Amino acid sequence: MESTNVLLSIKPEHVEAILSHRKKYEFRKRRPRLHVRNQKAYIYTTFPICKIVGSFKIKRIQQNHPKVLWRKFGKHAGIDSRRFSEYFGSNETGFALEISSLRMFNPPIEPKLAFDGFVAPQSFRYMPRSWEASMPR
Repeated sequence: MESTNVLLSIKPEHVEAILSHRKKYEFRKRRPRLHVRNQKAYIYTTFPICKIVGSFKIKRIQQNHPKVLWRKFGKHAGIDSRRFSEYFGSNETGFALEISSLRMFNPPIEPKLAFDGFVAPQSFRYMPRSWEASMPR
């Protein structure tokens, strides 16, 4: 598979935790199909902001049971254990995306104006090459 980058939907409070470096891992129930270290993840901040506010490199992806992920990365999760457990629910597998090389866009990108047919991703979506060409470097 040709490598591609990913657009992640992240709630505003979690974006703030990423910016303040309290959140060094982004947790997901599904693993993006990324094959290369340091692939880029673009941050789509959900309602009420609804903009692409920055990017980071995914240093590595750790897969394990959510309880193991919490033990290993909980102090850098940017959330408390109750919210972490609620997010994963009864899932037996979770993924921790390690955040590195954080970059914020100033100004943020208005995706509905910048990209034809933009629909906010539920969790994540792969970035079409035409979109990536328009993103800040």
